[in-house]
Amino acid sequence: MTGAALVHDHLGNLLSCRSAEAVLAYDRAVDCQLHAWPDPLVELQAALGHDPEFALAHAAMALVLMARGRGADARDAIAAAHHNAAALTAREQSHIALVALLAEGKPALALTAVVEHARHWPTDALALSTALGAFGLFAFSGRADHNEARLDFVRHIAPHHAGDNPWVLTQLSWAHTEAGWPDIGFDLIQRSLALRSANGNAAHVMMHAHFERGHAAEALQFIDGWLPGCPDDAMLFGHLHWHAALCEIDLDRHDAAERRLVGSIEPHLRHALPLVGMTDMASLLWRLGLQGRDRGPWAAAAAYAALKFPNGGNAFAEMHLAMLAAAHRDATALAACTARLERAADAGHGAAPVALRWVAGLGALSAGDSAAARAHLQACLDHAVRLGGSHAQRTVVDHTLATLRLPVAEPV
Repeated sequence: MTGAALVHDHLGNLLSCRSAEAVLAYDRAVDCQLHAWPDPLVELQAALGHDPEFALAHAAMALVLMARGRGADARDAIAAAHHNAAALTAREQSHIALVALLAEGKPALALTAVVEHARHWPTDALALSTALGAFGLFAFSGRADHNEARLDFVRHIAPHHAGDNPWVLTQLSWAHTEAGWPDIGFDLIQRSLALRSANGNAAHVMMHAHFERGHAAEALQFIDGWLPGCPDDAMLFGHLHWHAALCEIDLDRHDAAERRLVGSIEPHLRHALPLVGMTDMASLLWRLGLQGRDRGPWAAAAAYAALKFPNGGNAFAEMHLAMLAAAHRDATALAACTARLERAADAGHGAAPVALRWVAGLGALSAGDSAAARAHLQACLDHAVRLGGSHAQRTVVDHTLATLRLPVAEPV
């Protein structure tokens, strides 16, 4: 990068950039991404408009595009970052290398890289965020201890940030909640939201804290008060309605859950991250189906899955694709899930064998073999933590085992 100056981002990390305006736009983009607020792409495009050689802006663009399922564009962005990386600091080069591993589909190496990166640069929040959350590298590692490992990771980085940093408080809350300490998580997320209420990630973690504490009514009171201030194109808008729908189901208000599905979650698919949108639709339709409420936008969910995941996905995605296949009595699609998961299991991914038991259980349900279904689903439940996502999402296994009912998609 010729003529670049070293300046600081809003967290104090050095950036190689030729434009103060580009740095400001980059900071805004990172802030949007860390707090699940709209327009990180718009801000990154502005940053690159001011400085087309701004390597970390290209890397951030790659991260955002990957999450949106635009893999080819993400690889182009990381190539642009590499092209402009020669004169960067060690942190920036490590940051780009980490993102490149993600773009190349090497999550195990990326997790090793992010843990090492955190040892040297614990305030590089955007890079470290790739390891965190329900869909981060720890969650999708296939490890049985990923909740504990993530908590250790966040405890390591937290002292290097200001005590009133909403992003750190949110990550501490999430890590404690998922590791079995929801009361601590609740206190932490209250502090985070008090500091910054316009924070989609914090609102999301608050819903998890309420869920794990068994407070469905309080969760609905919170989210219905918070959502009117959230733009409906924010990345978690639909997912927050999904959480609210789970609360409605817990309170036996199934009509209200269906209204959220049709009125908020399905329309938000055009803004949702693909993995979030697909799993929300499949899971909520499935859960309602377990209650005997099989009418719903099954066809729309299947079409979205076919568009966004034509070749399948990770183990967590596959278990949701299997729900859609089973509900449609699509034995071919269910067999395709099995074949993809068998390849992942042969490659050594710890989540794949667990997801295979889920798919086998759904197949047994389709065949009317309740005993085999119960055995497969219990085996899946025993090791469900390896599937990743959140505990709230994985309760679909518990609920299916409890009912042993196969939801049936409404005929098209």
